[in-house]
Amino acid sequence: DAGSAIITDRHVQSRITLMTGQKAALITLSDMVAGRTPYSAASARAARRALISATGSIPKRFRKQRMEPNSHARPEIWLQWTDFKQRAETARLMAREINSKSLTGLRRTIPPMIQAWHSCHQTYRGTPNRAITH
Repeated sequence: DAGSAIITDRHVQSRITLMTGQKAALITLSDMVAGRTPYSAASARAARRALISATGSIPKRFRKQRMEPNSHARPEIWLQWTDFKQRAETARLMAREINSKSLTGLRRTIPPMIQAWHSCHQTYRGTPNRAITH
């Protein structure tokens, strides 16, 4: 399940797990950049690797149109598949560009990744209700 929402399709659940992991990695990096948590090169590297892996898996996880009432995937994903895949590729490229070697590097390279993530979500993710994450 995602929060208290029931997800019965294992493929939709796999997408949710992928996006939740991506969100956790971004939060880890954003918290370091904002000073909410101390910078850790090891944690930053791990989050960067998680983002690279997750963004590379997006097209595979969304290849077939599978919908559930508690999923936030909009049908436009499959209607505009080429654009969706391009946005996923942009996010993957931005994840690869993250400089996890220093706090200064993170501060410089995290904004493009966050912008890529938000750009995709603004177009292809429906408005969440309080109970679900993706």
